[in-house]
Parts: sequence; structure tokens; C-alpha cells
Amino acid sequence: STLNATRRQRQMCIRDRTHDDRAFSAARHLVTAALDQMEMTEPVAAREGGGRLRLVVVTLALLGWATGLVTLGVLIASTDGLIVGADLDAYLRAGDDFVAGNPVYIGEIGEYDVFSYAPPWVVLFGALSWVPDMAMQVGIMVLSLLCVRYVAGSWLWSGLVFLYPVSVMVMLSGNIEWLIAASLVLAAYGRGEPVVFMALAKVAPIFGLRPSQWRQVVLVLALAFAVTLPWLHLWPEWIEHLLRQPTSIDIHIGPPWYWRLPFAAALLLVRRPWARALAVVVGMPSLWLGTLVILSAVVRLWFDQRRGHVTAS
Repeated sequence: STLNATRRQRQMCIRDRTHDDRAFSAARHLVTAALDQMEMTEPVAAREGGGRLRLVVVTLALLGWATGLVTLGVLIASTDGLIVGADLDAYLRAGDDFVAGNPVYIGEIGEYDVFSYAPPWVVLFGALSWVPDMAMQVGIMVLSLLCVRYVAGSWLWSGLVFLYPVSVMVMLSGNIEWLIAASLVLAAYGRGEPVVFMALAKVAPIFGLRPSQWRQVVLVLALAFAVTLPWLHLWPEWIEHLLRQPTSIDIHIGPPWYWRLPFAAALLLVRRPWARALAVVVGMPSLWLGTLVILSAVVRLWFDQRRGHVTAS
């Protein structure tokens, strides 16, 4: 009996040791996977340039976060608190006018409260007109921040984009530039539907799609048309509004869109995801300092192509 008890005790020790080994192996696998994920989101230059260069990039990222927070604080203090951004205010005005039955497409681009997006956006903001304005402001800022995180690849590297202070100004204004940047990255990985919806706002994002993604274009356009069936008059009103717009506005930078359009078309011939994203920036009808934040998607896709994550096809 003593011998049997000894054998049972030895078998229990072996089972416990095997269980511990399996637990340790599983934990090691999780840690390795987490490190691999960090490696994937780290900028290529930092990974390939050695520890010193990585330290420089990390320092710049932290400096960017500090710059972004200071910029945010200064801008909020300059208006005596957080207010509804100028661009978001135009979106909300359009939604309120739509619900009230008033004309939506009035004025010229560059004037305060002018709304120039396609009718599906009008219906969207009309449906959101019940949401408090400040809740909409906070929501678009949070959504923009999540888009920054997606484009940058991690929260740490998100700080790099805030080295450009206008990045924060875009968030506060309520513009959709950061949504466009994120949608371009999504399109490069096969999900082109958000880009089509962005194109219904600013036209040029359509350059971010491959020709093979035409089915996604048809799907989104069909849905966009369907949701506006009760208000089909908005489509000719929108087209008429666009046709009477000036070729340049006060906040515009660079040459007019019709001079830049051939260069955008030439970039499409490169047939690379980063080139398509760059064509979106070059081909924007209204190019201003805030539009340049979309270049973050260009940089992201260029890095991803170097790592073999995305290809021309």
C-alpha cells in the first residue's frame, strides 16, 4: 500500500508539472504574439534603423502627444471652453434646415454654415438633429481620434501626426478629413464602402478605390439613392449648388482643382495604394491646410507596401 501511495503521489507531481509547463507555454505564446503585434505597428524606419533611431522616433511621438494636448488646450481656452466647430456647425445647420423643410444648399463654399455634401449626408444629419450639439462635437472628436489611431497603427505612434498642429484643429472644427484618411486605409485592405460614402461628401476620395472595387461603388450608390427616395429634389439642388461655386476660396492653398486634376490622374497610373491616397489629396476640389492630414494615410500605406501587407492588386 505504501508503494502504491508513492506511485500515486509521483503521478500527481508529473501531472502538475505538465500543467505548469502548458500554462507557461501558453503565456509565452501570448507574450510573443503581443510583441509581434507591437512590431507590426512600429514604423518601418524605427524597426530597421536600430535602437538609436527607434529612440528618436519614440521621443518624437511623445513630443507629438504633448504638442497635440497643448494645442488642444490653447484652442479651447481661446474660445472660453469647448464649442461646436465651424464645419460641424454647417453640418448641423443642414440637418436642421432639412427637418424644417428649408433650403439646404445655400451660399458659397468658404462662407460660414455652407453645406456642400451630397443628399445622403443631408438625410444623415437630419436623422441626427435630435442629438445635442455638444454631444455631436464630442462624438466627432472621439471618432476622429479613433481614426488617427487606426491610421497610425498604435496609440504611441498616433503622437507623430500631432506634430502637425492642424491635426488637432481638424478635430475641433468637426471636419471629416480624418474619417477620409481612415477610409483610404480600409479601402487598400478591401473595404471600399466607407470611401464611396466619403466621395459623396468631397468627390476626390473615389480615387482611393481600385477599379476592381466597382461593386462596392454600385452598392453604396444604390443605398444612397434609396435613402433619398422621398427627397429626390435634393439631387438636382445639390448639382446646381456645386455648379455655381467659385473655383477658389480664401482658405484655399495651391492652384485650383482643374490644374491639379491631371496630376491626380497621373498618380492613379502608378497603381499603388499610397499613390491612390495621394491622388485623393491632390484632386480635392477644395484644398486647405486641414486636407493635408490625409497624407498620414499615404505614409501608412507606403510603409505597409514595404512590409508586403498591401499590393497594387
